[in-house]
Amino acid sequence: MKISALNLHTIFPFLRWWPMVNRHTLRDDLLAGATGALVVLPQGVAFATIAGLPPEYGLYAAMVPTVIAALFGSSWHLVSGPTTAISVALFAVLSQDVEPAPGHYISMALTLTFLAGVFQTALGLARMGALVNFISHSVVIGFTAGAALLIAASQIRNFFGIEIVRGAPLYEIFHQLFLQIGNVHWPVLCISLVTLATGIVIKRCCPKIPYMVAAMVVGSVAASLLNSWLGAAATKIRTVGALPAHLPPLSHPDLSLATLQSAIGPALVITMLGLTEAVAIARAIAVRSEQYIDGNQEFIGQGLANIIGSFFSGYASSGSFNRSGVNFEAGAKTPLASVFASVLLLLLLLLVGNLAAYLPNATMAGILFLVAWGLIDFHQIRHIWQTSKAEAVILLCTFSGTLFNIETGIFSGVFLSLVVYLYRASKPEIMPMVPANEAGAYHFVLVHSEPECPQLKIVRINGPVFFGSASHVQQALRQIDAENPQCKSVLIAAASFNYIDIAGAEALALEARRRRRQGGGVYFYRLKESIYEFLRQGDYLKDFGEDAFFPVMTHVTGALYWKLNPDICRTCKVRIFEECRLGVLPGGLRRQRIMLATDGSAFGHAPEEVAIALAKIFGVKLDLMTCVESSSADEIAVATLAHANRKAKAAGVECDTWIGYGKDPVGQVVAAAQKAHTNILIIGRRPLRGDMKERLMGDNAEQILIGSPCHVLVANWQVKPWQKHILVAVDDSPISETVIEVAIQIAKASKLPVTVLSNAATESHRDMAEKVVAYKLGLLKAEGIEGKALVVIGKTPDRAIIDTVAEIGADLVIIGNDQRKGLPRKIAGQTTDRVVVGLSCAVLVVKRAPEPSSLSAAVRQQA
Repeated sequence: MKISALNLHTIFPFLRWWPMVNRHTLRDDLLAGATGALVVLPQGVAFATIAGLPPEYGLYAAMVPTVIAALFGSSWHLVSGPTTAISVALFAVLSQDVEPAPGHYISMALTLTFLAGVFQTALGLARMGALVNFISHSVVIGFTAGAALLIAASQIRNFFGIEIVRGAPLYEIFHQLFLQIGNVHWPVLCISLVTLATGIVIKRCCPKIPYMVAAMVVGSVAASLLNSWLGAAATKIRTVGALPAHLPPLSHPDLSLATLQSAIGPALVITMLGLTEAVAIARAIAVRSEQYIDGNQEFIGQGLANIIGSFFSGYASSGSFNRSGVNFEAGAKTPLASVFASVLLLLLLLLVGNLAAYLPNATMAGILFLVAWGLIDFHQIRHIWQTSKAEAVILLCTFSGTLFNIETGIFSGVFLSLVVYLYRASKPEIMPMVPANEAGAYHFVLVHSEPECPQLKIVRINGPVFFGSASHVQQALRQIDAENPQCKSVLIAAASFNYIDIAGAEALALEARRRRRQGGGVYFYRLKESIYEFLRQGDYLKDFGEDAFFPVMTHVTGALYWKLNPDICRTCKVRIFEECRLGVLPGGLRRQRIMLATDGSAFGHAPEEVAIALAKIFGVKLDLMTCVESSSADEIAVATLAHANRKAKAAGVECDTWIGYGKDPVGQVVAAAQKAHTNILIIGRRPLRGDMKERLMGDNAEQILIGSPCHVLVANWQVKPWQKHILVAVDDSPISETVIEVAIQIAKASKLPVTVLSNAATESHRDMAEKVVAYKLGLLKAEGIEGKALVVIGKTPDRAIIDTVAEIGADLVIIGNDQRKGLPRKIAGQTTDRVVVGLSCAVLVVKRAPEPSSLSAAVRQQA
């Protein structure tokens, strides 16, 4: 059976980098290894002291485990061995139940190391490398701060030279310090303070000098001087003792069933801490070295290092940030640098191990005080506290738990982190959006002070929609139309929508079905292909509709605009979409531009009320227009418009004002209507005086009707805004098509019934008249307008209209007007003139105006 190169690299990962080894890399690795050996020598002694083990065990942990981790891990620069966090954790989990002394304590430490290695290897083989991600940054910061306090507390007796039982709880240590403060041994305290001060000065002023080594030398020299001056019997300065100058002795963990059962919980703590440290440090170094890190392989490397190390007197090890950083900066090229560091450390132990006999315990206590202070990341603690109160609670809980029980601290921190994550995941942010203002933009931006469409809510869901968050998302979407019943549709800007499960799909599908019953829908923009496929495979697309999904760079609002309710759009003043400003409603009807031409007289009040009411039902601005002979009469013009302006604002209608100058008022009115692109021009009519001339409509009104580019609504001085019934007079002429279109718009906006009237001169013309009204009535009913047909026989058109108004009580008449001039207009226009003069209600005279090409295109697109 052949074994492929890939399988060999998986089993023996050092085969990946072994071809890189050459004379140059060996030289660089040897120099880096020498530097690492010098750094780890004082650290190993300090960390073993923290763990409650004899000093030499810290050096043993930096020998064989370091070599194994280098050969079987994935990082080329990670240096494993004893670390502060692991040492504190080991001491914390063992000191409460086992006396920190040779024998059983060492055996338990090795058992924990073996078990942690087994768990780490198993997790790596099971490809569970992502588990370390569940230990959050706040948990690590809180644990480290608690560990620092435990380190300092464990060295109080050596720092002050007082008697405190080793392994005492934290509160008991401080209690004993308070009780024995008068028994402080001053020579010991002096050595501790000298060491502490030396370390602080060297670290701040000469950072290139190893502060631990310098502090050890100065402390040892100070102790020798004190002993020479006062005598060893008087100073009672105890030392670490000479280190055994030999190879790491073989050892064996206690693998009895009872011991294994009691060690499983603590071993899990060591496992997670060791893996978190190793993977985090390896990835941090890889950012600079640009090397790929396989987290699962790193698990295996750390696990094998601890398993094998436990049989060579090495207690639990992990990746060291300090030594890994030094290794990289020293120019290491391959993991052989760690192998060289271990070999050189053994040589140093053989050469200088006896010098540890001159190293005072007080000096080690001072160094460990420095280590403890450096572990507390005050900057990160302050940052977490200011940034997130939830993370601050996790940090505080982990810190507090660590002080009493390290397992409780770690697991409670991890548990709280998961609870906070699940809580946040269960309530993804649902943020309102609006279209970007940039020309040609397809994206959406967050709402700040911008108005939103009353019918289409645009939201962004930041997070997954799964079983934990489905209820929150569904409730948030329902709250949209609960707050605004007009909002029937929701567009989800789904670029940040990254995951969905069955429960989430069901919730969104249910919401889509509910909104479709109401006439709206749920739509998606930039939905990820994977989520779309999930919905398709689950047969959910039928709930949303095939037209509910819009890919990137789609003009989605341009498509959804035509699905909105035109009745709401008609009175909407927001108009945030580009289509809203085209002048065409979603139903294809035109938006209106209304102008009132007034002279400010008492007879103009009624037309003002009609104009304001019409602008209000259409939801548009009202143009107020007047004219004076010259600019010297501006004050008169402003005063003329001010009354109508105040009245309009009181009714919630915005106004723009126009002033025309010249002696031709008709020309000024027509020019203003032309310039403003007016659709409906409203003019007043004074009361008749009774003579023949005044019984006609009047020259000005007639000229405005002839010359205006738009429809003209004539309102006499007694007219009221229509509230009852609309009468529409039609025939078979082309103008009637425009008449019925305008009637549809006004009837839908006013929500009033319509009577369609046609006049037949004789009985023989009845059939044609009935066909005309039937066709026009069908157009009305197709738009949902209540209406009825009426045919009058044997009357003149004007008399038929006037009599029908009196009969049905109509308060608005809509008729067409011939646009020809001269004699044809004189003959055909008589009907318009007589209707306007003969009625006390408002009369809208409809004219055929050419559609702008953009509006025609929009209407054709809708059709």
